[in-house]
Amino acid sequence: MRIATALFALALAATACGGEGAQEAATQTVDFWYYQPTPDQAVKVKQLAKDFESANPGIKIKLTEVPKDDYNTKLATALNGSGAPDAGYLDQPQMARFAGGGQLAEVPAGTTDEADYYPGALGTNKVAGKLMGIPLQQTTVVLFYNKQYVQTPPTTWDELIAASEKVHREHPNVAGVSLPKGDGFGAWIFSAFVASAGGTMVDETAKKITFNDPQGQEALGLWRTLLTSSPRKITNTDQAFQKGLAAMTFSGPWDVLGIREQFPQLKFGVSLLPKKLEEASTIGGDNGVVFSKADNPDAAWKWLKFLSSAEHNAQYADITGNFPVNKKAAATSTLAGDPDMKIVIQQLESARPRPALTEWIKVNDDVLAKAIEDGVDGDTSPADALNAAATRAAKVLGWS
Repeated sequence: MRIATALFALALAATACGGEGAQEAATQTVDFWYYQPTPDQAVKVKQLAKDFESANPGIKIKLTEVPKDDYNTKLATALNGSGAPDAGYLDQPQMARFAGGGQLAEVPAGTTDEADYYPGALGTNKVAGKLMGIPLQQTTVVLFYNKQYVQTPPTTWDELIAASEKVHREHPNVAGVSLPKGDGFGAWIFSAFVASAGGTMVDETAKKITFNDPQGQEALGLWRTLLTSSPRKITNTDQAFQKGLAAMTFSGPWDVLGIREQFPQLKFGVSLLPKKLEEASTIGGDNGVVFSKADNPDAAWKWLKFLSSAEHNAQYADITGNFPVNKKAAATSTLAGDPDMKIVIQQLESARPRPALTEWIKVNDDVLAKAIEDGVDGDTSPADALNAAATRAAKVLGWS
Protein backbone atom coordinates (compact mmCIF):
# COMPACT_ATOMS: atom_id res chain seq x y z
CA MET A 1 0.00 0.00 0.00
CA ARG A 2 2.83 2.35 0.89
CA ILE A 3 4.55 1.48 -2.41
CA ALA A 4 1.38 2.21 -4.35
CA THR A 5 0.96 5.54 -2.56
CA ALA A 6 4.57 6.47 -3.33
CA LEU A 7 4.22 5.57 -6.98
CA PHE A 8 1.03 7.64 -7.18
CA ALA A 9 2.83 10.64 -5.67
CA LEU A 10 5.67 10.26 -8.16
CA ALA A 11 3.15 10.14 -10.98
CA LEU A 12 1.54 13.35 -9.75
CA ALA A 13 4.94 15.04 -9.56
CA ALA A 14 5.81 13.94 -13.07
CA THR A 15 2.49 15.21 -14.32
CA ALA A 16 3.07 18.54 -12.60
CA CYS A 17 6.52 18.85 -14.16
CA GLY A 18 5.06 17.97 -17.52
CA GLY A 19 2.40 20.62 -17.04
CA GLU A 20 5.00 23.27 -16.30
CA GLY A 21 6.98 22.27 -19.38
CA ALA A 22 3.87 22.37 -21.52
CA GLN A 23 3.00 25.81 -20.18
CA GLU A 24 6.50 27.05 -20.93
CA ALA A 25 6.39 25.57 -24.42
CA ALA A 26 3.07 27.32 -25.03
CA THR A 27 4.66 30.73 -24.43
CA GLN A 28 5.33 32.41 -27.79
CA THR A 29 8.00 35.06 -28.19
CA VAL A 30 7.58 37.68 -30.91
CA ASP A 31 10.88 39.27 -31.92
CA PHE A 32 9.88 42.74 -33.15
CA TRP A 33 12.44 44.95 -34.91
CA TYR A 34 11.92 48.70 -34.91
CA TYR A 35 13.96 51.86 -35.28
CA GLN A 36 16.16 52.65 -32.30
CA PRO A 37 14.16 55.08 -30.14
CA THR A 38 15.23 57.75 -27.71
CA PRO A 39 15.58 56.56 -24.10
CA ASP A 40 12.23 58.14 -23.23
CA GLN A 41 10.51 56.52 -26.22
CA ALA A 42 12.06 53.15 -25.36
CA VAL A 43 10.55 53.23 -21.87
CA LYS A 44 7.09 53.99 -23.28
CA VAL A 45 7.26 51.31 -25.99
CA LYS A 46 8.33 48.74 -23.39
CA GLN A 47 5.33 49.67 -21.27
CA LEU A 48 3.10 49.27 -24.30
CA ALA A 49 4.56 45.79 -24.84
CA LYS A 50 3.85 44.93 -21.20
CA ASP A 51 0.26 46.08 -21.62
CA PHE A 52 -0.05 43.78 -24.62
CA GLU A 53 1.45 40.84 -22.74
CA SER A 54 -0.98 41.38 -19.86
CA ALA A 55 -3.89 41.27 -22.29
CA ASN A 56 -2.44 38.28 -24.17
CA PRO A 57 -1.11 35.67 -21.71
CA GLY A 58 1.31 33.29 -23.34
CA ILE A 59 2.82 35.86 -25.70
CA LYS A 60 6.10 37.65 -24.96
CA ILE A 61 7.27 40.66 -27.01
CA LYS A 62 11.00 40.95 -27.56
CA LEU A 63 11.80 44.49 -28.68
CA THR A 64 14.90 44.72 -30.86
CA GLU A 65 16.13 48.28 -31.46
CA VAL A 66 18.01 48.86 -34.73
CA PRO A 67 19.56 52.19 -35.83
CA LYS A 68 17.37 53.58 -38.61
CA ASP A 69 20.23 54.15 -41.06
CA ASP A 70 21.27 50.49 -40.76
CA TYR A 71 17.81 48.99 -40.53
CA ASN A 72 17.17 47.78 -44.09
CA THR A 73 20.68 46.37 -44.47
CA LYS A 74 20.58 44.51 -41.14
CA LEU A 75 17.09 43.25 -41.85
CA ALA A 76 18.01 41.90 -45.29
CA THR A 77 21.04 40.14 -43.80
CA ALA A 78 18.95 38.56 -41.05
CA LEU A 79 16.23 37.41 -43.43
CA ASN A 80 18.78 35.81 -45.75
CA GLY A 81 20.49 34.00 -42.89
CA SER A 82 19.60 33.03 -39.37
CA GLY A 83 18.16 35.19 -36.63
CA ALA A 84 15.31 36.64 -38.69
CA PRO A 85 12.72 38.51 -36.61
CA ASP A 86 9.06 37.56 -36.49
CA ALA A 87 7.82 41.05 -37.25
CA GLY A 88 9.10 44.57 -37.73
CA TYR A 89 8.92 47.94 -39.38
CA LEU A 90 9.04 48.34 -43.13
CA ASP A 91 9.00 51.64 -44.98
CA GLN A 92 6.55 51.74 -47.89
CA PRO A 93 9.15 51.80 -50.69
CA GLN A 94 10.57 48.56 -49.30
CA MET A 95 7.27 46.67 -49.28
CA ALA A 96 7.43 45.54 -52.90
CA ARG A 97 11.10 44.60 -52.62
CA PHE A 98 10.64 42.32 -49.61
CA ALA A 99 7.29 40.95 -50.79
CA GLY A 100 8.73 40.19 -54.21
CA GLY A 101 11.52 38.26 -52.54
CA GLY A 102 9.03 36.08 -50.71
CA GLN A 103 10.10 37.47 -47.35
CA LEU A 104 6.74 38.83 -46.19
CA ALA A 105 3.67 36.93 -45.01
CA GLU A 106 0.32 38.05 -46.36
CA VAL A 107 -2.07 39.45 -43.78
CA PRO A 108 -4.49 36.63 -42.89
CA ALA A 109 -8.12 37.29 -43.74
CA GLY A 110 -10.04 38.67 -40.78
CA THR A 111 -6.95 39.99 -39.01
CA THR A 112 -8.09 43.57 -39.26
CA ASP A 113 -10.82 45.71 -40.79
CA GLU A 114 -9.42 47.67 -43.72
CA ALA A 115 -12.08 50.35 -43.27
CA ASP A 116 -10.45 51.35 -39.96
CA TYR A 117 -7.50 52.99 -41.73
CA TYR A 118 -6.91 55.98 -43.95
CA PRO A 119 -6.99 54.65 -47.53
CA GLY A 120 -3.55 56.02 -48.37
CA ALA A 121 -1.99 54.47 -45.28
CA LEU A 122 -3.58 51.11 -45.99
CA GLY A 123 -2.58 51.37 -49.64
CA THR A 124 1.09 51.54 -48.71
CA ASN A 125 0.75 47.90 -47.61
CA LYS A 126 -0.73 46.54 -50.82
CA VAL A 127 1.54 44.79 -53.29
CA ALA A 128 0.05 43.29 -56.46
CA GLY A 129 -3.38 43.56 -54.87
CA LYS A 130 -2.42 41.66 -51.72
CA LEU A 131 -2.32 43.14 -48.22
CA MET A 132 1.23 42.47 -47.00
CA GLY A 133 1.25 44.52 -43.81
CA ILE A 134 -0.65 46.78 -41.43
CA PRO A 135 -0.04 50.55 -41.31
CA LEU A 136 1.42 51.72 -38.00
CA GLN A 137 2.45 55.37 -38.27
CA GLN A 138 2.63 57.69 -41.25
CA THR A 139 3.22 61.32 -42.19
CA THR A 140 2.42 63.59 -45.10
CA VAL A 141 3.14 66.95 -46.72
CA VAL A 142 1.18 70.20 -46.31
CA LEU A 143 1.53 73.88 -47.23
CA PHE A 144 3.47 76.19 -44.89
CA TYR A 145 2.91 79.93 -45.23
CA ASN A 146 4.50 83.00 -43.65
CA LYS A 147 1.73 85.13 -42.16
CA GLN A 148 3.76 88.29 -42.75
CA TYR A 149 3.33 87.83 -46.51
CA VAL A 150 0.32 85.53 -46.85
CA GLN A 151 -2.67 86.25 -44.63
CA THR A 152 -5.08 83.81 -46.28
CA PRO A 153 -3.49 80.57 -47.52
CA PRO A 154 -4.26 79.58 -51.12
CA THR A 155 -6.57 76.61 -51.58
CA THR A 156 -6.27 76.18 -55.37
CA TRP A 157 -3.43 76.16 -57.87
CA ASP A 158 -4.63 79.46 -59.35
CA GLU A 159 -4.66 81.04 -55.91
CA LEU A 160 -1.19 79.65 -55.23
CA ILE A 161 0.19 81.24 -58.39
CA ALA A 162 -1.51 84.55 -57.62
CA ALA A 163 -0.24 84.60 -54.02
CA SER A 164 3.31 83.77 -55.12
CA GLU A 165 3.35 86.47 -57.77
CA LYS A 166 1.93 89.06 -55.38
CA VAL A 167 4.57 88.35 -52.74
CA HIS A 168 7.48 88.54 -55.15
CA ARG A 169 6.10 91.64 -56.88
CA GLU A 170 5.72 93.50 -53.58
CA HIS A 171 8.89 92.06 -52.03
CA PRO A 172 11.46 91.38 -54.79
CA ASN A 173 13.92 89.85 -52.33
CA VAL A 174 11.37 87.29 -51.17
CA ALA A 175 10.38 84.23 -53.23
CA GLY A 176 6.76 83.26 -53.46
CA VAL A 177 7.43 79.56 -52.87
CA SER A 178 10.48 77.54 -51.89
CA LEU A 179 9.92 74.97 -54.62
CA PRO A 180 11.08 71.35 -54.38
CA LYS A 181 14.23 70.54 -56.29
CA GLY A 182 15.13 67.76 -58.67
CA ASP A 183 15.92 65.16 -56.03
CA GLY A 184 14.22 62.22 -54.35
CA PHE A 185 12.30 64.39 -51.92
CA GLY A 186 11.05 66.65 -54.68
CA ALA A 187 9.94 63.66 -56.76
CA TRP A 188 8.05 62.28 -53.77
CA ILE A 189 6.15 65.57 -53.39
CA PHE A 190 5.56 65.82 -57.15
CA SER A 191 3.30 62.76 -57.04
CA ALA A 192 0.92 64.67 -54.74
CA PHE A 193 0.39 67.35 -57.39
CA VAL A 194 -0.14 64.74 -60.09
CA ALA A 195 -2.86 63.17 -57.93
CA SER A 196 -4.42 66.56 -57.26
CA ALA A 197 -4.75 67.09 -61.01
CA GLY A 198 -6.57 63.76 -61.22
CA GLY A 199 -3.62 61.79 -62.51
CA THR A 200 -1.64 58.72 -61.50
CA MET A 201 2.00 57.74 -61.62
CA VAL A 202 1.62 54.31 -63.24
CA ASP A 203 -0.97 51.81 -64.39
CA GLU A 204 0.32 48.64 -62.77
CA THR A 205 -2.21 46.37 -64.49
CA ALA A 206 -1.33 47.59 -67.96
CA LYS A 207 2.34 48.05 -67.01
CA LYS A 208 2.28 51.58 -68.34
CA ILE A 209 3.83 54.81 -67.12
CA THR A 210 1.18 57.50 -66.63
CA PHE A 211 2.99 60.35 -64.86
CA ASN A 212 3.61 61.88 -68.28
CA ASP A 213 -0.12 62.07 -69.01
CA PRO A 214 -1.65 65.58 -69.24
CA GLN A 215 -2.24 65.66 -65.48
CA GLY A 216 1.45 65.10 -64.77
CA GLN A 217 2.38 67.74 -67.32
CA GLU A 218 0.02 70.18 -65.62
CA ALA A 219 1.64 69.45 -62.25
CA LEU A 220 5.16 70.02 -63.51
CA GLY A 221 3.94 73.03 -65.46
CA LEU A 222 2.62 74.51 -62.22
CA TRP A 223 6.06 74.31 -60.63
CA ARG A 224 7.65 75.85 -63.72
CA THR A 225 5.16 78.73 -63.57
CA LEU A 226 5.83 79.25 -59.89
CA LEU A 227 9.57 79.40 -60.52
CA THR A 228 9.13 82.79 -62.19
CA SER A 229 8.05 84.32 -58.88
CA SER A 230 10.22 81.99 -56.83
CA PRO A 231 13.81 82.43 -58.07
CA ARG A 232 16.29 79.74 -57.09
CA LYS A 233 18.87 82.45 -56.36
CA ILE A 234 16.72 83.26 -53.34
CA THR A 235 15.46 79.81 -52.34
CA ASN A 236 18.79 78.01 -52.74
CA THR A 237 19.66 79.49 -49.36
CA ASP A 238 19.47 76.81 -46.69
CA GLN A 239 16.11 76.95 -44.85
CA ALA A 240 14.83 79.77 -47.03
CA PHE A 241 11.30 79.59 -45.66
CA GLN A 242 12.45 79.47 -42.05
CA LYS A 243 14.62 82.55 -42.63
CA GLY A 244 11.79 84.54 -44.16
CA LEU A 245 13.19 84.41 -47.70
CA ALA A 246 10.23 82.47 -49.10
CA ALA A 247 6.58 83.10 -48.31
CA MET A 248 5.46 79.49 -48.74
CA THR A 249 6.82 75.97 -48.95
CA PHE A 250 5.66 72.34 -49.12
CA SER A 251 6.89 70.29 -46.19
CA GLY A 252 5.90 68.00 -43.34
CA PRO A 253 5.22 68.12 -39.60
CA TRP A 254 8.90 67.77 -38.79
CA ASP A 255 9.25 71.41 -39.84
CA VAL A 256 6.40 72.47 -37.55
CA LEU A 257 8.46 71.38 -34.57
CA GLY A 258 11.74 72.58 -36.08
CA ILE A 259 10.44 76.09 -36.74
CA ARG A 260 8.92 76.40 -33.30
CA GLU A 261 12.18 75.40 -31.66
CA GLN A 262 14.74 77.11 -33.92
CA PHE A 263 12.80 80.05 -35.44
CA PRO A 264 10.30 81.09 -32.75
CA GLN A 265 10.07 84.59 -34.25
CA LEU A 266 8.57 83.24 -37.49
CA LYS A 267 4.81 83.61 -37.57
CA PHE A 268 3.67 80.79 -39.81
CA GLY A 269 0.59 78.77 -40.55
CA VAL A 270 -0.15 75.34 -42.03
CA SER A 271 -2.90 74.47 -44.49
CA LEU A 272 -3.84 71.71 -46.91
CA LEU A 273 -1.94 71.59 -50.18
CA PRO A 274 -3.64 73.75 -52.82
CA LYS A 275 -5.60 71.59 -55.22
CA LYS A 276 -6.36 71.43 -58.91
CA LEU A 277 -9.27 68.96 -58.94
CA GLU A 278 -8.84 66.82 -55.84
CA GLU A 279 -7.47 67.07 -52.31
CA ALA A 280 -4.24 65.08 -52.39
CA SER A 281 -0.83 64.69 -50.86
CA THR A 282 1.89 62.09 -50.61
CA ILE A 283 2.47 59.74 -47.71
CA GLY A 284 5.39 58.10 -45.98
CA GLY A 285 6.12 56.23 -42.80
CA ASP A 286 6.25 52.79 -41.30
CA ASN A 287 4.18 49.68 -41.74
CA GLY A 288 4.13 46.60 -39.55
CA VAL A 289 4.90 43.33 -41.32
CA VAL A 290 5.28 39.68 -40.39
CA PHE A 291 8.14 37.90 -42.08
CA SER A 292 7.73 34.59 -43.86
CA LYS A 293 10.33 32.98 -41.57
CA ALA A 294 8.45 34.00 -38.42
CA ASP A 295 8.38 31.34 -35.71
CA ASN A 296 5.16 32.71 -34.24
CA PRO A 297 3.22 34.45 -37.02
CA ASP A 298 -0.18 34.34 -35.31
CA ALA A 299 1.19 36.03 -32.19
CA ALA A 300 3.03 38.54 -34.36
CA TRP A 301 -0.17 39.56 -36.15
CA LYS A 302 -1.89 40.02 -32.79
CA TRP A 303 0.89 42.42 -31.75
CA LEU A 304 0.64 44.45 -34.96
CA LYS A 305 -3.15 44.57 -34.68
CA PHE A 306 -2.73 45.86 -31.12
CA LEU A 307 -0.38 48.65 -32.23
CA SER A 308 -2.69 49.73 -35.04
CA SER A 309 -5.95 49.48 -33.13
CA ALA A 310 -8.30 52.33 -32.28
CA GLU A 311 -7.32 51.88 -28.65
CA HIS A 312 -3.54 51.98 -29.03
CA ASN A 313 -2.53 53.44 -32.41
CA ALA A 314 -2.64 57.06 -31.20
CA GLN A 315 -0.60 56.14 -28.15
CA TYR A 316 2.01 54.39 -30.29
CA ALA A 317 2.20 57.19 -32.86
CA ASP A 318 2.47 59.80 -30.11
CA ILE A 319 5.42 57.87 -28.67
CA THR A 320 7.29 57.49 -31.95
CA GLY A 321 6.53 60.95 -33.32
CA ASN A 322 4.49 60.21 -36.42
CA PHE A 323 0.74 60.23 -36.93
CA PRO A 324 -1.97 57.65 -36.27
CA VAL A 325 -3.27 55.80 -39.32
CA ASN A 326 -6.33 54.37 -37.60
CA LYS A 327 -9.16 56.87 -38.18
CA LYS A 328 -10.69 56.53 -34.72
CA ALA A 329 -7.28 56.69 -33.04
CA ALA A 330 -6.39 59.90 -34.89
CA ALA A 331 -9.20 61.73 -33.15
CA THR A 332 -7.75 60.84 -29.74
CA SER A 333 -4.12 61.65 -30.56
CA THR A 334 -2.48 64.43 -28.56
CA LEU A 335 -1.55 65.91 -31.96
CA ALA A 336 -5.23 66.46 -32.77
CA GLY A 337 -5.26 69.29 -30.24
CA ASP A 338 -2.46 71.16 -32.01
CA PRO A 339 -3.91 73.43 -34.74
CA ASP A 340 -1.00 72.86 -37.12
CA MET A 341 -0.73 69.12 -36.51
CA LYS A 342 -4.47 68.80 -36.88
CA ILE A 343 -4.09 69.98 -40.48
CA VAL A 344 -1.54 67.22 -41.08
CA ILE A 345 -4.02 64.65 -39.75
CA GLN A 346 -6.65 66.11 -42.06
CA GLN A 347 -4.25 65.92 -45.01
CA LEU A 348 -3.62 62.23 -44.27
CA GLU A 349 -7.21 61.57 -45.28
CA SER A 350 -6.33 62.39 -48.91
CA ALA A 351 -2.70 61.22 -48.98
CA ARG A 352 -1.83 58.73 -51.75
CA PRO A 353 0.65 55.85 -51.62
CA ARG A 354 3.53 55.53 -54.03
CA PRO A 355 3.46 52.70 -56.58
CA ALA A 356 4.28 49.39 -54.89
CA LEU A 357 6.99 48.41 -57.37
CA THR A 358 10.38 46.93 -56.54
CA GLU A 359 12.35 49.52 -58.53
CA TRP A 360 10.19 52.53 -57.72
CA ILE A 361 12.82 54.08 -55.45
CA LYS A 362 15.18 54.23 -58.42
CA VAL A 363 12.47 55.70 -60.62
CA ASN A 364 11.69 58.30 -57.98
CA ASP A 365 15.22 59.27 -57.01
CA ASP A 366 16.88 59.12 -60.43
CA VAL A 367 14.31 59.34 -63.21
CA LEU A 368 11.63 61.64 -61.81
CA ALA A 369 14.18 63.81 -60.05
CA LYS A 370 15.91 64.39 -63.39
CA ALA A 371 12.56 65.26 -65.03
CA ILE A 372 11.96 67.93 -62.39
CA GLU A 373 15.45 69.32 -62.88
CA ASP A 374 14.96 69.48 -66.65
CA GLY A 375 11.30 70.47 -66.78
CA VAL A 376 11.31 73.11 -64.05
CA ASP A 377 14.83 74.53 -63.92
CA GLY A 378 16.09 73.53 -67.36
CA ASP A 379 15.31 74.41 -70.94
CA THR A 380 13.11 71.36 -71.51
CA SER A 381 9.33 71.69 -71.51
CA PRO A 382 7.43 69.78 -68.79
CA ALA A 383 5.90 67.55 -71.46
CA ASP A 384 9.24 66.65 -73.05
CA ALA A 385 10.91 66.13 -69.67
CA LEU A 386 8.20 63.78 -68.49
CA ASN A 387 7.98 61.88 -71.77
CA ALA A 388 11.72 61.24 -71.67
CA ALA A 389 11.40 60.20 -68.02
CA ALA A 390 8.56 57.82 -68.87
CA THR A 391 10.75 56.05 -71.41
CA ARG A 392 13.56 55.67 -68.87
CA ALA A 393 11.16 54.59 -66.11
CA ALA A 394 9.66 51.87 -68.30
CA LYS A 395 13.12 50.43 -68.84
CA VAL A 396 13.94 50.54 -65.12
CA LEU A 397 10.69 48.69 -64.34
CA GLY A 398 11.16 46.20 -67.16
CA TRP A 399 8.04 47.38 -68.95
CA SER A 400 9.66 48.11 -72.30
